[in-house]
Amino acid sequence: MEGMTDTPQRTQDEVAAALRAGRDLGPEYDDAVAASLVERIDGTIDERVRHHVAQHTKDTDRSGIPANTARFVLTLVFMGLSIPLTAIAGGTAGTVGVVALWLGLVVFYLVSVLGLRR
Repeated sequence: MEGMTDTPQRTQDEVAAALRAGRDLGPEYDDAVAASLVERIDGTIDERVRHHVAQHTKDTDRSGIPANTARFVLTLVFMGLSIPLTAIAGGTAGTVGVVALWLGLVVFYLVSVLGLRR
């Protein structure tokens, strides 16, 4: 985000300018100078929060679950189901059934993992 590197210096300059203006204007303008300074600092804080939220949002999946966690859970489910399905396919269709099952499982897994990367 542009302007994030010079924000502390800019804020310090604004505070110094507000203090000088307060001294020049006199005590009757203290409240106005303070209100102006608070608005500027609030803007800076809002900008920083937006920047950090954008960084965090970019790192997570749309559902709010980190993509690595979703892939890990998918892998565990895939491995847990593959063993009993292999036994069933081998018992009912033999070697051809096991090969067909594993081709289907690998394609399903690859499509699922690639879909999580979007």
